[in-house]
Amino acid sequence: FLLTIDQEGGQLTAIHKGTTMFPGNMALGFANDENMAYEQGEHVGKELKYAGIDICYAPVLDVSYDRVNHVPVVDNRMYSSNPEIVASMGVRYIEGLQKEGVLACAKHFPGMRITQEDTHFEMDIHPGDMKRLKNVELLPFQKAIDQGLRCIMMHHGIFKALDPEYPASLSKKAIDYLRKDMGFEGLVITDDLVMKAIMDQYGEKEALILALNAGCDLLISTCAGPWYVDFIEECVKNGQIPEERINKACMRILQYKEKYKVGFIPVEKTWDKEKGDQLAYRIAKKSLIYHKNDKEIFPIQLEPKQKLGIIMGNPARLVMSDAINLYDNLSIEATIKKYKYHQNIKETIMPWNPTYMEMVSVGDIAIISDIVIFTTVNAYHFTNQIETLKYIRQFCKDKTIIGVATRSPEDAKVLEEYCDAVIVTGGLSQATL
Repeated sequence: FLLTIDQEGGQLTAIHKGTTMFPGNMALGFANDENMAYEQGEHVGKELKYAGIDICYAPVLDVSYDRVNHVPVVDNRMYSSNPEIVASMGVRYIEGLQKEGVLACAKHFPGMRITQEDTHFEMDIHPGDMKRLKNVELLPFQKAIDQGLRCIMMHHGIFKALDPEYPASLSKKAIDYLRKDMGFEGLVITDDLVMKAIMDQYGEKEALILALNAGCDLLISTCAGPWYVDFIEECVKNGQIPEERINKACMRILQYKEKYKVGFIPVEKTWDKEKGDQLAYRIAKKSLIYHKNDKEIFPIQLEPKQKLGIIMGNPARLVMSDAINLYDNLSIEATIKKYKYHQNIKETIMPWNPTYMEMVSVGDIAIISDIVIFTTVNAYHFTNQIETLKYIRQFCKDKTIIGVATRSPEDAKVLEEYCDAVIVTGGLSQATL
C-alpha cells in the first residue's frame, strides 16, 4: 500500500509523539532561509520513512493573499504572500524530503486562496485571469515541477480562467493544463472528496467518476465504504470510466511505488530528534518579527519579586486544518519556568471572543503584574480581544505591555496602538514559545 500523511509542520502535524514539532510554514517563510527549508524536509523525510510513510502531503505551495476586512486569516500553512518565497521554500523542502525516499505532494493546485469560503464547507470561485494565475498561483508549482516535484494534490475551488464549470479536482481542463502546459508527469491526487464543496454539489459517487475521468490517479475519500471498488468496476464495465484511464493511473502508481521503494522501512533510526528540535528552535528564532519595540525592552529584565502577567489567547484548534492535539499543554508560564528565566508568574487563558466579565477577569492579571505579555488569536477578526487590551490600558497606563500575534500577522496592526512592543510569530508551537 501507499501510506500517506499530512505532516506539514506547524498547525497540521499528524504524528506528534517522537517527532520534531516544527514551527510551521508561515514561520519558515518569515525566516526565508532555503537551507533551513531543505534541512526540515530532510529531517521530516527520515522520520516518515522510518514510520513507513510513502507520501507526505506537503509542502503547501499556496500563496497567502486576498485578506479583506472580516475574513478570518487563520492559516499559518502558507509560507508567504510572495510567490517567489513560496517557490524557494517549497522547492528546497521537496528536495530534502525526496532525498530520504518520501514522495512530496505539493498542494493545493492551482492555488488555494484565503477567503471566507473554506472548501471543507463550501465552494470557492477564483476570479483571476490566466495572467494573474501564471504570475501568482501557478508560479511556485511551475518552479517545483521544473525542479523535480512528482506529486500534486488538486484543490476543490473553481478557477474560471482554467475551467468555469468544474472545480480543479474534477476538471479535465485543469489537469490537462497541468500536464500539457506545465509539463507535469507525476501523480495527481484529489483533496478529500467528502469535503462539502464537492459533496453538496456532486455527491459521493458522481465525484469519483468525474475525478478519475479528469485525470486524477489517486482519490482521497476518508469515508469510503465497502461499495467503493465494486462501484468503480461497474463504471468501467458500463463505459462511464474508460478502462484505459484506470490502466494509465495504475501504471503511473506502480512506477512510483518502484521508484520510491514502497514497503521498505529502515530497521534503524537515521535521525536525531535532539538535532531536529534544535533546527525547529533555530527556525522559530529566525522567524520572529519585531513589529514594534518602543522602549527597547528586550531582553526583559525582572527582579525576583516582580510579577510577570501573561494573558494568552486561547491556543486551541481553530480550523479544520489544525491537528487535534497540537495545542495541548502550551503554556508561556511553564516554558519560562522550565528554562529558569523567572518564577513569579501569573498566566490566564483569554477566550477568542471574551465577554465583558471575561475581559474584567483577565484584566485583573494585568493590574496585579509589573509587566504584561498579551497574546492574540486573530484579534483583528475577534475584536473583543482588542477591547480587552483597551480595558487593561485604562488601569495600566504606564505599565509595559508586550503584544504577541500568535496566529495572523494582521493582529500586529491592531496591537501596536496599545502595546509598547509587538512580536509576530507566524504560528504557535513549543519551539516558538
